[in-house]
Amino acid sequence: MKSVKRRKINGARVPFTLRPRKKYPFRTPIPPCSIVRVKAAPRNPWRKELGRRFRSGYYSWMDGLDCIWLVNNDGKYEQTLDHAYLYKFFEIEKVSKERSFYGRNRPQFEPMK
Repeated sequence: MKSVKRRKINGARVPFTLRPRKKYPFRTPIPPCSIVRVKAAPRNPWRKELGRRFRSGYYSWMDGLDCIWLVNNDGKYEQTLDHAYLYKFFEIEKVSKERSFYGRNRPQFEPMK
């Protein structure tokens, strides 16, 4: 049986392991309640809704942090997309300071002004 490589840290011998380089396999998740707008792009599947604004909704435990829910002007969850699609077809207008990704003990979304 092969032994585990160990190193000394503050006099104690601990296993030598490398930390992962990235926390997520995608960019850092956009905070909920951030405002995004459909941007102009050639062959954009959203071209009929150019300039429409959405809020990013709270993430779901079932879907994970790479599934972004878009909340419409009425405060209803409308569509989902991932981070690659978001950065390709949407422009981030405002990044919120919301710290809870899953929205525990948070009120439902109000209609957007």
